[in-house]
Amino acid sequence: MDTPARDGRISRLSAEIDAAIESLAPAAEQLLEELVATNSINPNFPGIARKDVIGGETACTRRIGSYLSKLGFELNEVAIDPERINLAAVLKGAGGGRSLLFNGHVDTVAPFKPDTWASGDPWKPIRQGEELFGLGSTDMKGGLAAACLAIAALNEAGIRLKGDLQLHAVVGEETMDHENGTTAVVKAGFRADAAIVAEPSSQPEPLTIAPVSAGNFNLEISVKGHGTHAGNRGAAIRAGGEGPSAGVNAVEKLIKIVQALQELEHEWGITKSHPAFPAGLFSLVPGVFHGDVGVPSVGYMADHAYVGYLVWYAPQEDPETVKTEIERHVHHAAQLDPWLRENPPTFAWHSNWPAADVPSDHPLVGVLINARAAVLGRTPSGRAPTASFNAVSDASFLQAQGIPAVVLGPGNIRYAHAVDERINLREWRECARIYARAIIEWCGVAD
Repeated sequence: MDTPARDGRISRLSAEIDAAIESLAPAAEQLLEELVATNSINPNFPGIARKDVIGGETACTRRIGSYLSKLGFELNEVAIDPERINLAAVLKGAGGGRSLLFNGHVDTVAPFKPDTWASGDPWKPIRQGEELFGLGSTDMKGGLAAACLAIAALNEAGIRLKGDLQLHAVVGEETMDHENGTTAVVKAGFRADAAIVAEPSSQPEPLTIAPVSAGNFNLEISVKGHGTHAGNRGAAIRAGGEGPSAGVNAVEKLIKIVQALQELEHEWGITKSHPAFPAGLFSLVPGVFHGDVGVPSVGYMADHAYVGYLVWYAPQEDPETVKTEIERHVHHAAQLDPWLRENPPTFAWHSNWPAADVPSDHPLVGVLINARAAVLGRTPSGRAPTASFNAVSDASFLQAQGIPAVVLGPGNIRYAHAVDERINLREWRECARIYARAIIEWCGVAD
């Protein structure tokens, strides 16, 4: 087919797809609301009792499967943990095209301050204009529902693809449990030439295309002290007192380590960069700080304390080198304190979420740029529609299995993990239009 004829056909198909998306959007929105209304907190999330939430993930994957089964998909269940079932839905193509998979997780974090949500309940979706509120709406049930809407529109328009199309609705992403989720599905044989991860990417521009994301560590640093009655503080720290034999407050010693790492973070803001990332992304974020003697009382000087960090590092960096840099900096800071010099801080590196990095000239990136431009035109700022995804996702683990994966999905990450999580439904429909165009350009349309 010559180019003018092909372009004419694509233009006609795009118009049919857009019309189908408008007519099918209410049913897909109902799917999204049903998913949001399902409590699918990750059973391994800190502070969560498995028995209270188990089964929610499976309920979501099966609801998505019910929707896709009506569109000709073959449904496959993959479960390392029999109570946490992944969906691998497959639509066979006519042959001769490239295969594509959509990936999204159905698990959510635990909400905080649930009584303050707009509806009074994180699992009670409500609409205010084009905004849909509810836990998981942005992160990332909205992305999965947008993919379902795009696929339904292709079916409504009577489009048959050359390449195979898959949708993976997986468990476990919020706790890096990819061995039970995304990795398990790929290892079960459900692979494609490329993947779109439907995480919320509308930042810095609406529906940004994100082929790269940082890596991170979950780090805990602990120090010990010499616990004693709080009345011994003077003898422990004042001139003429007994010093450490009278007591050492582990909380105060740990504060010195936190301050030292703040200095390192400021240094990173200058020394660590990547063209796709905003300034300052590579950072050391203290999220948990605790110290006591095993009794939650201020009547003591703490004999132990720990701080928990999320450490963000650039894709081009060796993770082991990052670890060494942090440990060396803490060691040098500890040498300035007599107690810490003799009782050095200890490190627990609990996890390493690897970076994701697809080359900007990968064909899928080009396809997504074309599809986005067809729907949204140029970005409002005139900037390129590609940037970093400033969180982590299962794109890392798809790439580890040899599948190039690019993040693109509806929603702003700033609403994720927050009170009154929300998604804009106009943007959600626009994302479905982009997905549909990307599918037909990547997979090809059978004659």
